[in-house]
Amino acid sequence: MNWKLKSVKKETDHPFLNFYTVTYEVDKDGNKYDYSYFMSSRHDEKHLLCETEDTSHPDGVLMLLYYIAPENNEISLLITKQFRPALNKYVSSFPAGLIDSNEDIEQTAHREAMEEAGVTIKNLELICPPSPTSSGLTDELNAIVMAQITGFKNKNLEEFEDINTELVPLKNIEDYMKSHFFAMQIRLVIKYILLRFKGQY
Repeated sequence: MNWKLKSVKKETDHPFLNFYTVTYEVDKDGNKYDYSYFMSSRHDEKHLLCETEDTSHPDGVLMLLYYIAPENNEISLLITKQFRPALNKYVSSFPAGLIDSNEDIEQTAHREAMEEAGVTIKNLELICPPSPTSSGLTDELNAIVMAQITGFKNKNLEEFEDINTELVPLKNIEDYMKSHFFAMQIRLVIKYILLRFKGQY
């Protein structure tokens, strides 16, 4: 099949996330059809990925932050527990945040690590480039970075951000996941980390 974007219609007008109808002309077996699809986006009409096809700039960054205790070299992951209104539930995850227009991935990671978790970081490594989070629902792209925690300070949360943080030793993380509600991608990233640090915990 051959897909050609015909039109984009913005259905809502909210400050952070909006609903769109996108219509394609689909050439299937020599016959042409109009096909409408429904999606959400953080972008305006001119900057939807279906318009720009630019997948180089993520909307947000997810931060896998680890701490090495100086007294015994024990490695722990920083886990957040945040209330998510869409689920009416607290969800265990990693610190994350949206990238401001004047920032790159590294700058956002340092800022959000301090704001959400109250930590300073070093040795930042990109472990997942800008990638779709839920391509059937939204054009949002996120990157994942890993970094080492170097210090602890006070968090700077927004008024209704309900985020708690906890350091969980890698040796205990699999049991921890059994009793906490994690997003699917976080569980997969934790599996990666366990392989990455195999033999060190």
